Amino acid sequence: MDRNFTNTMKKTLTIITIAVVFNIYAQNNTKYGSYALKNDTPIFSSGQNNTAYGAYAIEQNTFGSNNTASGVYALQDNYSGNYNTAFGAFALRDNNTGTGNTASGTFALMNNQSGHSNTAYGFKALNTNYSGAENTAFGFEAKASKITAKNQIVIGYQTTGQADNSVTLGNEYVTAVYMGQNSGATIYAAGLRTASNDVLTLSENDATFENNLTVNGDVVVASDARLKTNIVSLGATSAKLLLIDGKTYTLKRNGKQKIGLLAQNIQEVFPELVSVDNNKMLAINYQGLVPVLINALKEQEGKMKEQNCKMKKQDAKILRLERLVEKLIADK
Repeated sequence: MDRNFTNTMKKTLTIITIAVVFNIYAQNNTKYGSYALKNDTPIFSSGQNNTAYGAYAIEQNTFGSNNTASGVYALQDNYSGNYNTAFGAFALRDNNTGTGNTASGTFALMNNQSGHSNTAYGFKALNTNYSGAENTAFGFEAKASKITAKNQIVIGYQTTGQADNSVTLGNEYVTAVYMGQNSGATIYAAGLRTASNDVLTLSENDATFENNLTVNGDVVVASDARLKTNIVSLGATSAKLLLIDGKTYTLKRNGKQKIGLLAQNIQEVFPELVSVDNNKMLAINYQGLVPVLINALKEQEGKMKEQNCKMKKQDAKILRLERLVEKLIADK
């Protein structure tokens, strides 16, 4: 048998074998449009269950499966990414190996290449994301803070995320956020940071504000007797108050001069009024000093009444002695 003929037959059989093998895997793909799923051939692709509508949609796919693209250039460069959904021109255009992404809107997630589990809705939503993962953006040009962002939730027109593992609501022009249409919805959070960078830390039963707090209304503390048990009078407190010394001091964090008390001093006298945080720093329950001061005032009032009573008795004795002296003098 001619050697050239034999080599030709071997090559042909090899190509047929490859085609058959790949054809086993490359199946259930649907395409409509010029160059849509262009590589969807037994020789070049093993991707399955892909759907492409629009010119160049999922054009370069080779191994990716279970992708859906609708729109010109949607998921055009996908190579091996799986479970991606792109709706809109250029949506997820540059995606190469990224998996589990959903983009809806022109240019949405366009530059994503290897990022996974991202969701973008709106024109250019998450458009700059490259390898970031688990991000969610809703709104016209809503985007994460960086191309490698992780777990950022960004909502609103031209809103930019601020940090990984965070939620950003609204752009720089938003002045208020309403929850439940002002119906008293509850917000669950471990802490809040104000525009002046002050931090309010929330725990199960306490809230800690790291800087000054100004309240333009009443501060009301629940104190119903029905909430309490083992109620006992505090008794005399004057002697203990004398053990407390007011101080002037300078705060280390900002150099401001202040007047107040030292928690260590209060802890020695009224330990119930001192708490310890997670950093083992002490804090004083200043409002708890109110009943201490009330009892001290009552104690002083009682002593003053007792002194007044004694003085009245002494005045009466002096008056009787004066009259007696006057009488003795008159009798002479």
